[in-house]
Amino acid sequence: MVTDGASLKLERHIYDKDEIVIGGCLPSLLYAFKNNLPVIFVNPGPPFRYDKIEKDYDLSFLGLDPFETYYQKQVWERLLFLLGLAGNMPLSNNAAGLRTVDNLLTVTTNNHRVVKFNFNKLVIFDDEHFYGLPPMSGEIRGKNRVIDWINVRVGARHQHDEIFGRGNFVKHIIFYPSDRTDNKTLKDLVAISYLTDKQLLSHDFSDTMVRFKVIKMMKSVGIRGMKNGRHPTDPKKHKYCSIKVEPAERIVEPDIKRYYDPDERFEFRYDTVFDLLKEPKKPDNYLGMLCDML
Repeated sequence: MVTDGASLKLERHIYDKDEIVIGGCLPSLLYAFKNNLPVIFVNPGPPFRYDKIEKDYDLSFLGLDPFETYYQKQVWERLLFLLGLAGNMPLSNNAAGLRTVDNLLTVTTNNHRVVKFNFNKLVIFDDEHFYGLPPMSGEIRGKNRVIDWINVRVGARHQHDEIFGRGNFVKHIIFYPSDRTDNKTLKDLVAISYLTDKQLLSHDFSDTMVRFKVIKMMKSVGIRGMKNGRHPTDPKKHKYCSIKVEPAERIVEPDIKRYYDPDERFEFRYDTVFDLLKEPKKPDNYLGMLCDML
């Protein structure tokens, strides 16, 4: 048990780190792993459940089978595990706020403690909840990725795994075994769109309109509800119940890149997952040994 006196001594202690990676997204964890750097984040940033790394990439440097398809979240979880085990996550997921003055990084934790680090450079992937950064020099806003989780009430039993649409509104539908029941032959779905900030405010792109387009796309590939008697004018044909779906949750992922005035204390990175996977690199130290062992 840590006493109040011991806690006070810990708060007064200042750790020395040459470089620290800031951010909890998959690119930041990959960068920290490849360069054997400590990583601190406020927002964990797990990838979307169905984002994939296709088999074109060799992930053996992470101790995974080479040239196999993995969900990005699987890779993110493995990196968290390896970095944590190697001691490269000094605050785990306990950081609540970040602030810099000169070359001192002050981290406020979720239990209201303060941890301080002397540093030479911060490698920043995520600038949220961060105070003391240089003045902004610009910002680029792309389209938001909009993820609509939808429960299928009628029309949940079929053989389709996905449907691709035209345009950015309901561009992709992914079907998955429903989490709402133990019957894994029943499928719910998630619809992916790419929308501007203005479109997000319009009813024409609301979750209600997503529902209508999803039903239309499901019908177009032959999905329908259960049988519902015989056709009144042709007894040889069955009638089928109409597809029924209902929106469950909408998640908006903004695509914003903020740029800052040059400052030798900070390196702002905008790498994607696939940028960092082009050059696989396993650290030649304890972290690299863990990959071979686990």
